[in-house]
Amino acid sequence: MRLFRHHTEVPVEARGAVVALGNFDGIHRGHQAVIAAAAEKARELGTTHAVLTFEPHPRRYFRPDAPLFRLTDERSKLRLLAASGLDGAIVLNFDAALARLPAEDFITQILLQRLAVSGVVIGMFHAEG
Repeated sequence: MRLFRHHTEVPVEARGAVVALGNFDGIHRGHQAVIAAAAEKARELGTTHAVLTFEPHPRRYFRPDAPLFRLTDERSKLRLLAASGLDGAIVLNFDAALARLPAEDFITQILLQRLAVSGVVIGMFHAEG
């Protein structure tokens, strides 16, 4: 699994994946289902599949004084993601700039322009790019 620490690090040849989007803390059955749905869609489209996740956890940014329960730390999360057969993982730094980015701009600027995603799977819903 290739690991990218910023959306600008993703080279042209790694763009176009079907992306499973989320925090993926613990890689439990629900997360596994989202990743499997991305893999299935990627097979249908003849492309790769990856996760797009965030560190630190967005709750750490929005509620810095609240205790943060995590099933796994970042290192364990990445190890579990790699074991799931993904082609790649994009880990975005969740900071003030990302928190301020409107959803429409996140979709347009990051998902479509920078990553050129072929599709996105989020929880029980997915959409094609």
